[in-house]
Amino acid sequence: MTSLIAYFAKFGFSENDLSEFLSHVKKRDFAAGDLILANGQSENYLSFIHSGIVRYYVTPNDKEITFDFAFTNSFYCAYDSFYRRTKTETYIEALTNCELYSISYESLQSLYEKCETAKKIGRTATEFLLDRKVKRELDLLTKTPQERYEQLLKDQPRYIEKIPLKYLASYIGVVPETLSRIRKRIS
Repeated sequence: MTSLIAYFAKFGFSENDLSEFLSHVKKRDFAAGDLILANGQSENYLSFIHSGIVRYYVTPNDKEITFDFAFTNSFYCAYDSFYRRTKTETYIEALTNCELYSISYESLQSLYEKCETAKKIGRTATEFLLDRKVKRELDLLTKTPQERYEQLLKDQPRYIEKIPLKYLASYIGVVPETLSRIRKRIS
């Protein structure tokens, strides 16, 4: 759990501060292509990606639309389902082999009741997820598909080759042929 400890250390948490929280975290492994969460299920975990890439997508009219990715050393969660305790319309898929550190909703709520540090940890994770969501929405409203692709390339250069073209195209809001032309223009 060194990557999770290092992540929280950036926010001033010592390993000792995290000990009770970490005692409730469990390691979960998924193979590339595994569905971590499916439409109609409830999200039961707030997870930190120790290694791997996950993809968020929906299937309106039986068409897959990728709307987000989460990468190594970041949190992911179907947060609407997790916090409201409702069924999700989202699918979350492991695009690569993934090692996750996860805390259940019940464990997190229990820790909130008795541990001030847990509240700060939960707030830090929630702020990360909210910040990512707001940035994504602003990008969709203010950037061209090429700019969105270039930003992803800048932010995640090590991982972008591991994501199939059709998912990248869907994520930036174009068809794969258009993404191929964008890639040619910027290479």
